[in-house]
Amino acid sequence: MDTAAAASSPPGGPRTAESEARSRAELYDALQSDGQRLAVRLIRLLHRMAERSGMNPTDFQCYTLLRVGGSLTPGEIADVLCLSTGSVTGVIDRLEAHGLAERTPHPEDRRKVAVRLTETAERVGPATAPGMREAMIAAHSDYSLEELSTIANWLDRMGDTLDRLSEKPN
Repeated sequence: MDTAAAASSPPGGPRTAESEARSRAELYDALQSDGQRLAVRLIRLLHRMAERSGMNPTDFQCYTLLRVGGSLTPGEIADVLCLSTGSVTGVIDRLEAHGLAERTPHPEDRRKVAVRLTETAERVGPATAPGMREAMIAAHSDYSLEELSTIANWLDRMGDTLDRLSEKPN
């Protein structure tokens, strides 16, 4: 949907409260459907990146989580990826076998282990999405600094919202 067209003023004059409410509702509908399409595209991209890396999608999700989140316990990985701890053990074993991750003593609790990426793993990322950075820079090149700041703020707020929505029920 062309969200810009949905947001434009109605022909013949300024918006009324009713037309603005309708336009806001239309924009929310567009954000929802466009957001769902974006989620599908991100899943497809994740699978392509996993293929390029030689990992299965679950292992690649764990690899990506460790790239973004840093060192985590197996329990934290299980929670974030919605996997059983037994499944996470297998994922970590495979990442270790490929030299991408290592288990280390937890820095604060000697009963736990922490999982972190190896130096070798840091080289995998760029190879899984060649041209990604350049494509994202090009996609955002027409935005002003203020608009980019708004987008960054929106992404942060959506991330927090998605985190809250994906929490385990009490």
